[in-house]
Formats: sequence, structure tokens, C-alpha cells
Amino acid sequence: MEKKVMNKPKDAPGAAKERPELYTPIHKGIRSRLFKTAMKSGKIDYADQEAVRGFHDEFMSVVANIRHHHTMEEKFYHPLLAERVPGGAEKLLEDHHIVDHMLDNLVTHLEGIISKSADFEKRGELGQEFYMAFNRFVAFFMTHIDEEEEHIQPTLWDLCTFEELDTAEMTLIASQKPEEARENLEMILSSANLDDLADLLGRAKAHVPPEMAQAVFQLAEGILSARDWAALKSRIGIK
Repeated sequence: MEKKVMNKPKDAPGAAKERPELYTPIHKGIRSRLFKTAMKSGKIDYADQEAVRGFHDEFMSVVANIRHHHTMEEKFYHPLLAERVPGGAEKLLEDHHIVDHMLDNLVTHLEGIISKSADFEKRGELGQEFYMAFNRFVAFFMTHIDEEEEHIQPTLWDLCTFEELDTAEMTLIASQKPEEARENLEMILSSANLDDLADLLGRAKAHVPPEMAQAVFQLAEGILSARDWAALKSRIGIK
């Protein structure tokens, strides 16, 4: 897709945003999770079978979350992009296939370490290979999501109406299973700033059923600091 350079709209602090941040909040959550996982992959003792098995479970959760994230993008955002820009979603889909392949290789390698006996003398070296390969994956993935935020999102802002983008995002959120929505929301609440949260939760408040909105607010109250929660309540108009 041809790169488009656009001036991003600047919203006043606390003001309702004119253009939904489709990618930014969830990408902040994914970045934070990947960085933490990368750090852990460098510290773990790969000779400790129990520790590696525990890390494997955490890593598989990360893999599932990224694949779910891509499925949602492909279902709700790519069709809009492909409709407005000829071939506009092709490079993104290619990147998603590369991500899948890299994740498959990482899972296979990590499970290969687990399959070795606890006294296999090369477990440490195999672990180091996983660590380096995982960080290469992180580098590729960071470039991919940067492209989405820096070029794809402004293109959608330019070529789609607010209502189209708002509907796409709210439909995406509503389509998730409860456990998927909670996992993503926890990632966002732990990583996004108050402007991001006020925009996302304010629009959710206007669109989702009251009982669902209340559950979201309870989760936010449990994760955010008391100061941030008070500021967020004031911004989105809840008591």
C-alpha cells in the first residue's frame, strides 16, 4: 500500500475525540505484554523444567491474544480499508501471515526444549536461541503495529466517517467472548493513558448495555489508581 503522510488531529485534553483511536489503546497493551514476556524469556532458567513449563503457558496465552487481535482487525477494519484503498489491506494481511509463521516457529522451539530431558546439557543454549528469536519477532511486530498507527489509522480517518469507524470498533468489542474482552480491557487499562481511556470508555458507555458498562467500570476501578479513576469518572461523566 502506498504510504500516506497526514497531519494527525489534535484533540483538546478531556474533549471527545473526533476520530476514534482504533489501534492505539490495544497496541499499548500488547506492547507492554510483549516487552514483559521478552524480559522474562531472557531471565528464565531453561534448565528448570517446571519454570519452562510455566513460561510456556504464559507464552501460549500471548500467542492466542495476538492471533485473536489479528482476527478482529481482519474482520472489522480490513474490509473498510480494502473498500476505500485498492489493495489497501494486502500488506497488513501479509504481515499477519508472517506473524503467524514466526509464532508457530517459536512455539515449536519452546516445546522442543520442554521435550528434552531435564539433564540435557544444551537446554541453556536452546533457551538462548528462543530468547533471540522471540526478540526478533517483537522487532517485526513493533514495526507492523507502528505502520497501523502511523499510516493505516490516518488513512481510515481520512476516508471513513466517524460513524463508520465508531460502529466498526464498537461491533468489534461486542463480538468478543467475555474472557477475551476482559483480557484485552485489562491490558488497555494497565497501559493506556487517560485520554485513550476516556475516549474508549466514554463511547462504550454510550453504546453497550448498562450492565456491561458497569462491569467495565468496576474493572477499571480495580486496576487504575484512585487518582486516575477519579479523573476518568469526571471525564466520562459517571458517579
